Amino acid sequence: MRAEKNSKSREITGGAADVALLPDTEFSGAIKEHVFGGWSDKSGHALEKIYVVPKADLRAGFGIQDAGVLMRSISKMQGMLYYSRSDKDWGVLYSSAYRLQNAKDGKAIADDTQGSADQKTIYAFMDDHTFGKSVYKITYRQTETQLVMFMENVSALCYGPLKAVQPGGFKLCASVIDQGDHFLVYMCDCAEFKIISALKQRLNNSFEARLEAICLWFMKNAR
Repeated sequence: MRAEKNSKSREITGGAADVALLPDTEFSGAIKEHVFGGWSDKSGHALEKIYVVPKADLRAGFGIQDAGVLMRSISKMQGMLYYSRSDKDWGVLYSSAYRLQNAKDGKAIADDTQGSADQKTIYAFMDDHTFGKSVYKITYRQTETQLVMFMENVSALCYGPLKAVQPGGFKLCASVIDQGDHFLVYMCDCAEFKIISALKQRLNNSFEARLEAICLWFMKNAR
């Protein structure tokens, strides 16, 4: 089932000034700057989504600390499913996913899930259905009521033989906010790419599918 129930989605056309779904929290400015700070009218894709996730749908007692542990569990992202708008079918987004010792060392190490996620930075390897083998830098912020994951590509994202997105050209943010009887899950991403127009919609679909996939994965593993 796609994650469209209890959700809103908006394409961004004017950079950070055009962000409308982002909840007002102490990290709102950081989210805008991270994802949309480098936005221009030449950016190939920019989107925001927000989901309402009732706590009644999750396991008893699931809170922000649990969200911080889950969002640092890179190895659990292996096998993450996504809905392909192009193929109109489900597929595996990440056939392989694990934490790296550093950005240049391909050695897999255990997930860092101890304590608070606040101010932690990790590197992750993901073998992506669309972009192949990629390395990402992921930084976290956490308070008693909010968990934020900031993500950007360290390696180029390749579409077949083409370098579709240069290092640092893809930014994603996932924010989980405790609202009492429910969580707000805010997702946004921006990608700068120059590619033939015939492929632009396929890439836009792929980037949007990532936001949906992460939210679905979050809800599945929080149950």
